[in-house]
Amino acid sequence: MPGLSFDPKAAVSYGKFVNAAYTMYTGPANTTPPPSADFPADYELAAWILMRDFIILETAPVFYGFIANKKDDPTKLVVAIRGTDNPAEIWDDLNALGMQAFVINGMQIGNVALGFGRIYETMQIVPVSTSTPMPPKDGGGISFGRQVAQFVKLHAAAKLGPADRAASISVEITGHSLGSALATYYVMENATTDKIKNPAICTFASPKVGDSDFTVAFNKLDLTSWRIANVRDAVPNLPPWFLFTHVNTQQLIDSTGRASPGLICCHKLTTYLHVLDPQYPVDQDCQVVPAHLVSGETPEMAAKQGIRPAGV
Repeated sequence: MPGLSFDPKAAVSYGKFVNAAYTMYTGPANTTPPPSADFPADYELAAWILMRDFIILETAPVFYGFIANKKDDPTKLVVAIRGTDNPAEIWDDLNALGMQAFVINGMQIGNVALGFGRIYETMQIVPVSTSTPMPPKDGGGISFGRQVAQFVKLHAAAKLGPADRAASISVEITGHSLGSALATYYVMENATTDKIKNPAICTFASPKVGDSDFTVAFNKLDLTSWRIANVRDAVPNLPPWFLFTHVNTQQLIDSTGRASPGLICCHKLTTYLHVLDPQYPVDQDCQVVPAHLVSGETPEMAAKQGIRPAGV
């Protein structure tokens, strides 16, 4: 269902949460990192989100994102999930070429990408208040959507008192790349089970997440859904199989002239945020090289010939 009109400024605000998840990630050994310097100032860290990779053998849980609550209102929360960052996670992307049923409470809601669905079943929450991981679904525990619902209710009650705060709780969701797929699965699961209010999901560089049955069901949900895709980024076109489709609602951007045209730079979250808001810095290794430097001319020579920096 249609939601709020696309707002680039609001999209950048969502993206800053995901960028903080990237900044917080310092390697697989640190599963509970402290908030980064770029963590949104009006929010506080409430829980870490972990998952497991698959190569030949299953790896240990890895930090993949977090849940944050607004400092002045613990019933307003954000789930942020980062994307691929190392070879193990890239393998997970490639492994998404197959499909598996997306089953909630015994009911199948279409099919989803195999690698992404497998990861989703390993996702678990570690509350900051206890540092005790909640057992994931594939470990005999409960699904990620159910973990989020249980956690946010207990979290709000602990902050505000024992009264039932479920009606006022809202959880917004954002993710990049693989994190976008996982975020989308959470929204679909929650809408089918606990129905915690999800007013909005904003994803960046999302691959195709499932088949038409899944996406049709998702597109019927009553929420704002912005799926931002860079026309120069290859990942939103993956997997290439005709069976995979995208969820609504696509918001196209173009990084031409704003960042280096390389595959990695076109996919980086910081490139997306820079295109949406030029004041947001693009990564140094993705900055556009001025034309006069490419040609070997001095700035003075370029000025005389009227050469302008690329993208201007």
